[in-house]
Amino acid sequence: MKPDYKLVAKAKYIQLTAALADEIWRECYARRFSKKQLDAILEANQSAEAIEEQIDANWNYFVIVLADKPVGYYAWQMQGGVLYLGHLYLKPEARHHGIGRDVMQSCERLARADGKTAVALTVGQKELETQGFFKGGNYKILRPVATALAPDIVREDYWMEKHL
Repeated sequence: MKPDYKLVAKAKYIQLTAALADEIWRECYARRFSKKQLDAILEANQSAEAIEEQIDANWNYFVIVLADKPVGYYAWQMQGGVLYLGHLYLKPEARHHGIGRDVMQSCERLARADGKTAVALTVGQKELETQGFFKGGNYKILRPVATALAPDIVREDYWMEKHL
């Protein structure tokens, strides 16, 4: 079954995206961050207010729907010569079904059509499975970067790119 992608523009989709972020981030990062840290990270980056501000700053958010159920979301922004994928999160039951690969291929097509030279993203240095997913799509680790997730909370990431 192929997923549908719903552009997040209306308030109900912004609220839905924030709810998905709250659920998925807590599952993904429960071992890496305390509940208090996750609360701060989500408030700073993935609350409805934060998502709305990002949309106003030219971020493009999409809810991923499979069999009429929201199963994840992704967000990208054009930054100079690259399409930067800032978020790609799926509920556990939606992983390993080709959805992430479909999103990545869509981003690559969009970047090419807009004349961009690469698709870029960051991934946690300790997130080996996620790194493997992107490496499988020919993304290369270019350098380490520190990503500020909230005040006083920094994650050590890798900047990864796929040259188009």
